[in-house]
Amino acid sequence: MSFNTNHKQVIIAGGGPSGAATALSLISRGINCLIAEAEPCPKFKAGETIPPLSLPLLQRLKISHLLNDKAHLHCYGNKLIWGDSEPYEKSFLLNTHSHGWHIDRTYFEQQLKLHTIDAGAEWLAGYRLTQCKPGNNGWDITLTNTEGQQQYFSCDFIADASGRASRIARSMGIQRNKLDNLTGITMCFHISGGNNPFYTFIESSPHGWWYAAPLSDSRIITTYFTDTDIVDPGMMQTGHHLEAIKNTKMIKGLLDATIINNTAPATYTASTSWLSRRHDKSWLAVGDAAIAYDPISSYGIISALESGYYAGHAIADTLKGSKDALIAYDWLLNKAFATYKEMYIHQYSLEKRWIEEEFWKRRR
Repeated sequence: MSFNTNHKQVIIAGGGPSGAATALSLISRGINCLIAEAEPCPKFKAGETIPPLSLPLLQRLKISHLLNDKAHLHCYGNKLIWGDSEPYEKSFLLNTHSHGWHIDRTYFEQQLKLHTIDAGAEWLAGYRLTQCKPGNNGWDITLTNTEGQQQYFSCDFIADASGRASRIARSMGIQRNKLDNLTGITMCFHISGGNNPFYTFIESSPHGWWYAAPLSDSRIITTYFTDTDIVDPGMMQTGHHLEAIKNTKMIKGLLDATIINNTAPATYTASTSWLSRRHDKSWLAVGDAAIAYDPISSYGIISALESGYYAGHAIADTLKGSKDALIAYDWLLNKAFATYKEMYIHQYSLEKRWIEEEFWKRRR
């Protein structure tokens, strides 16, 4: 086994949006990097809305052109039932940039992967970082694929972009804190005969809240958010899930068309969580690995891209001798998290119709 013959300046564990953005920032600074992504190809993920104010960030990362693809739809605002029984609208039309985007998340991640490779990053798909230990050249790294085959590298710096699992940080014994137990149960419907609504739809309910948005190819994505310990097990059954949608006031209207087919209900973790320590002298955590946000914030993919953008520059500065770059990076994360917590409290406090229900009591 040899680590020194395969030396990289930076190894990024995770090829999602935060890992790709970190790589793009590093490449712009002349730093070579390797992305190790555990999945052979991007998995299906629920659609997501990118707000119009995110355009400057996308332009700094030089990826705004990716949204010109027909796989991504324009979004002109949000329609909500929240705090009141009647729907209301928050339009983007008066913003500097008049629309956001409903993105096909899986396709967007594939676009990001190809763009990052074209920009000069090395990409190992299907390999998970299984061991990292201090070595003569910074870190000695072992990457392992699903068949048990291993590759060995050394590097000067590691970026943990492994999502909420934060595998590298937790392997170092760093604690991950969690504010709540929010989970999302999502379905994707392929419909015929309906109008494509260019809005994001959010609707609260006694035990949680709903998100829905259109996707390309006449699809509608819906997600129900509640806490893992109070979720109705029937929501994992297609028929029961459809009945729950029919009991909504606004979301049900999106499916007033012929449903050609649908995916089975699938769950994913959506809780607010964060690492108690997010960097040291030769590693940092980025994206959800550092701080993961409640989807009600609309931080999501934009937070991942933004933290990757700043992480890449912080790593580059550190490798060039800066003593303060990682501290400044962590300050930015803390500032964003403080702003988020204020928004989180405010948004959930607006809904007073079910204040005695467990889900809403926990968020008071």
